[in-house]
Amino acid sequence: MLFKRLHQPWEIRVFHWLFTIVITIKLWSGFYISFPHPAWGFNGMYSARMTHALMTPTLAALLTFRIYFALLTRDWRQIFIWRRLDFKQIRPWLRYFLFLDDETPIQEKYSIAQRLIFTAMFLTMPVFYTTGVIMLNIPFFRWLNVFYGGQGISRIVHYLFSVFLLAIIAVHVYLAMTTSIERLRAMFSGYLHHRKIPGSKEGEEN
Repeated sequence: MLFKRLHQPWEIRVFHWLFTIVITIKLWSGFYISFPHPAWGFNGMYSARMTHALMTPTLAALLTFRIYFALLTRDWRQIFIWRRLDFKQIRPWLRYFLFLDDETPIQEKYSIAQRLIFTAMFLTMPVFYTTGVIMLNIPFFRWLNVFYGGQGISRIVHYLFSVFLLAIIAVHVYLAMTTSIERLRAMFSGYLHHRKIPGSKEGEEN
């Protein structure tokens, strides 16, 4: 007998897919700005810069909502690395990721690998915004140059962090598709489906 339980509420699913769209557009337009080429699909530098700029407040709004939701529901405990126990789980996940172990390590709502990715994503955002503001060369924000050493270095840092973000997104997709297809489906439907064990309470997994 199969039963289902809510794994991803609609707020998380809506955020996830909107964030996916926005961050994809940001990276796509950003790489065009760094390496202009018709293959990227933009009509010119102006359209790429406008697209990139419009996605910035959208991304900020999404992140603000996610932080608010995390504090409201306290699910930040499930998405970030913050306990000593969390760090102890890194080694078995690295062994699994490097194909040294075949069995998937025990995980909570999110695996320790996914939580490392979520933590890294959120930590990169302040760097993106500060270096982005520096590159706009707005007089009011020129004091931020103190932290990066000028526009030239800020541009390099911004680009390197974009490559880093693209890499961890690729790892996130890989883990989502290889660790548990059922959990991946839950990001669409919201529910996990499990087989009911005779004599067990509803909600226990087989």
